[in-house]
Amino acid sequence: MVKLKFFLGIETSTPVCSVALACDARVVVEYTLELGSHHSERLQPMVEMVLREVGLSVGDLDGVAVAAGPGSFTGLRIGMGLAKGLCRGADLVFVCVSTLAGMAFGTGVEGMPVCPMLDARRGDVYAGVYDLVAGDPISKMPDRADAVSNWVTRLPRPVTVVGDGAQAYRDVIVDALGRDAYFANATLGRPTAGAVALLGQARCERGEVDDAETAEPFYLRRTQAERVREARLSGDG
Repeated sequence: MVKLKFFLGIETSTPVCSVALACDARVVVEYTLELGSHHSERLQPMVEMVLREVGLSVGDLDGVAVAAGPGSFTGLRIGMGLAKGLCRGADLVFVCVSTLAGMAFGTGVEGMPVCPMLDARRGDVYAGVYDLVAGDPISKMPDRADAVSNWVTRLPRPVTVVGDGAQAYRDVIVDALGRDAYFANATLGRPTAGAVALLGQARCERGEVDDAETAEPFYLRRTQAERVREARLSGDG
């Protein structure tokens, strides 16, 4: 197993913009801001702040992990683009981490399945189901975008749910699962770069790396523009 010392994490899947540095499997510095749509303006300066805090340059890093989605299409492209640029410029290891896996990791809940949910609007959520085993989120149901009404029929019982999707559709979840639904503290499952850095470093040490040239975000569904174009083409046919 290859041991890596310095790993940068980038999380821009949601209105939360977060950058962190993991050293020897612990987060040593992390900056997190609620920026809405301003990730493109703040992300690079946040990376510079994190590195300056510990007296490092990009070339001192072993690798970069980026939250690859699901989430905001624009946010994912911004984070992925910067992570790729850093890795190509300094010849660093590049690793993608599921946003939902990072959220499950953040809860720290073991012994019960965890379902992180992100609100995808119009009654839909991005969700998956994970078991935390010695802190490592193991996927039990693949990440996917679907109506929350469909998700609740497939969830294991009992289950811990977390994320803004769980809060937005709390009534639907409770109606379906009753006391089998446990709602984690919202702050525990918030997407953060610290979780991304730690999970990315662990993936890399297991030999699970990605290609910075070809990797793409995990969108899980088509963009609104693509859906409109598809509907228009279907109508023309």
